[in-house]
Amino acid sequence: MKKIFIFIAAVMAACIYGSCTTSEKTIDGSGELKNPSKMLTNQFKMLSINTQHGLKERSDVKKFAEWIKVSGAELVAVQQIIRATESKPEFDAFTELMKYLDMRGTFAKARYYQGWDSGNALFCMYPLLQSNVYVLPTGKGKTRRSLSFGVFEMGLKPMAFASTDLDEEDLSERIKQVYEILSIQKSVEEYPMIIAGNFGETSKGKAPAKMTEKFTCVNSTTDQTIGLLEHVYLPSNGKVKVISSEKVHYKTLNATGILVTLEVTQ
Repeated sequence: MKKIFIFIAAVMAACIYGSCTTSEKTIDGSGELKNPSKMLTNQFKMLSINTQHGLKERSDVKKFAEWIKVSGAELVAVQQIIRATESKPEFDAFTELMKYLDMRGTFAKARYYQGWDSGNALFCMYPLLQSNVYVLPTGKGKTRRSLSFGVFEMGLKPMAFASTDLDEEDLSERIKQVYEILSIQKSVEEYPMIIAGNFGETSKGKAPAKMTEKFTCVNSTTDQTIGLLEHVYLPSNGKVKVISSEKVHYKTLNATGILVTLEVTQ
């Protein structure tokens, strides 16, 4: 009888202890959780830079890739990079850079340059889920422009990225190209979209002002990036936040870019 009494007392004590050590999450009268768990987040670094057709040999690409690796960038938007053609099949800067970075990549041709194809590219260490090439509007006799589009699995969720190079001389051309970019964004609304590249003017210009009707411009977050021609635009829904942004310079090509650390919220 004494043993039974001890066993019952032990069970009661265990039940009381369990009721005192339940999760801190409780439900109030409205059915909502108090002290809910924090939103999942993911951080990554992104670089955008215009190589100005300066990667013409494997040694050029190797040095550039080493510089990118030092930056810690996990996603890279590059403009004015060349690819091999039938007339110049011996060297392909896009393929070489993808190899040296050990990343996935996608390329969007814009024009011919000294016998090569020239365009915009995206490189990323995460899986490439889909890609597309968008042609941007250009007037007669103007340099053709494109937008390289890719969806990458960024760990937390798939995200869309774009690399582009807008007209540097004609504001009306830039405005038309921005309108097309906004139309493209609307057609892929299922993915958060980040757009980077050479916008031909500072973030205080008229074409960037049109972009900020739908996006947040990273350049405006610090004094050192506000005057750059390289821009990064984030979705305006607050799901992608800027942790830091800085101007970077690749001396070998005298090329200036923007390096940003971003945080994505689930």
